[in-house]
Amino acid sequence: MPSQYLDDIDPDNPPHVAGSVGGNIVEIADPGRWYRAQHDFKAWFDRHAVAGFLPPGTPIDRLARHLGHVHKLEVGRDGEDFRYRIYGNLIAAEANMRMQGRWVSELPEPTRGIFLAHYRALLAAPRLFIGELRYVGDAMSHPVWYRAEAPIGMPETGMLGVIVLTRPTDLDEDPETESPPPRG
Repeated sequence: MPSQYLDDIDPDNPPHVAGSVGGNIVEIADPGRWYRAQHDFKAWFDRHAVAGFLPPGTPIDRLARHLGHVHKLEVGRDGEDFRYRIYGNLIAAEANMRMQGRWVSELPEPTRGIFLAHYRALLAAPRLFIGELRYVGDAMSHPVWYRAEAPIGMPETGMLGVIVLTRPTDLDEDPETESPPPRG
């Protein structure tokens, strides 16, 4: 259930994607271009993964400093949709959207189509994913978000869900905890 305390949004403003006409999620294979949070996520994944999956119930305490930027989704509707079980409060504020307990199919376009296609592809081939979400359009407060994603499940069950770490790349970052990758 949405909570005003957990999901601090501004009801007088539209979601940050209101000016978007499209976008895509791209993988970044070069760790030299990752943000520190993506490195933290990969180290956490490597510590807990079993055969390429995070077992259900994997503790997320090692991601504590990133929790406001973490989603946990479960696979639903025969693999056609995904429900947000956790929707980070900082993401809610930055995206200006409440999604806790809601389905990806409830997101506004173009985000809905981008995320459904991406999560369905991850379901078809579960793996650790490090990359960026890049929106196309005008007047968006956050046009690029870095992402790190890990499938939840086991080889016997397949992917049951996904943990996502995401944050706008244009936010001022504390150089002691986050370092933007070199761009160029």
